[in-house]
Amino acid sequence: MTGRGIRAVLFDLDGTLLINDMESFGPHYFKVLLTKFRHLCPGQLFASALQIATRAMWLNDGSGGTNAEVFWAEFFPRIGREPEELMPLFEEFYAHDFESLRKHTGRDPDAHPLVSLAFERGYQVAIATQPMFPMAANLARLRWAGVGAEEFHYDYIASYETMTACKPHPRFFAELLERLGRAPEECLMVGDSLEADMPARRLGFKTFWVNRWQTDEPSMPAYDAHGTLRDLIELIETGGIDAL
Repeated sequence: MTGRGIRAVLFDLDGTLLINDMESFGPHYFKVLLTKFRHLCPGQLFASALQIATRAMWLNDGSGGTNAEVFWAEFFPRIGREPEELMPLFEEFYAHDFESLRKHTGRDPDAHPLVSLAFERGYQVAIATQPMFPMAANLARLRWAGVGAEEFHYDYIASYETMTACKPHPRFFAELLERLGRAPEECLMVGDSLEADMPARRLGFKTFWVNRWQTDEPSMPAYDAHGTLRDLIELIETGGIDAL
């Protein structure tokens, strides 16, 4: 790794390292989750509480604590159940039932060589996924992508237990910088979302847009480079990453 330039690579997960369109994945996820709890709570009530609590996470600016704290503070009062009763079921869901959703995702063959290369070159490597899932769900999806934490010792993995904001809130990116001990210009944010990931550029990050779902370039590009995961591998191998 060069003495200057990029020192940390931050990967989004869904749609980036993992082929997973959250718009199609979401309904399957909610269906399995509702099935898990249908014996304890009416489906409509559960779904409504889930939607409101999820939105509260999305709007979190840090004043309410972690995303998990914000979520549960909204969720439990709305369904009239105690945390002690439901938390074991949620933990069981993410440990076992969540795995059934793997079939709705796909593996990019370039994800593993890309992450491996980033570690080989000495970069700090973080998973900058949207922190609306617990760590157990993030670790599962990393395995689905073929880049599990069992093999790669990531410097940080964002999750709702530790983060206090969601993308594209500036606080999300600021928290990542604090965790990694880096300045914005030392970090490359890699993601598939122009709306959630690429705003890091406004804060001084270098950015690489993975155009998995959209091949046409926007009229006003808001990123430093774009392409496939294979293109990013080539950018790192040739040293072009430090010329962004």
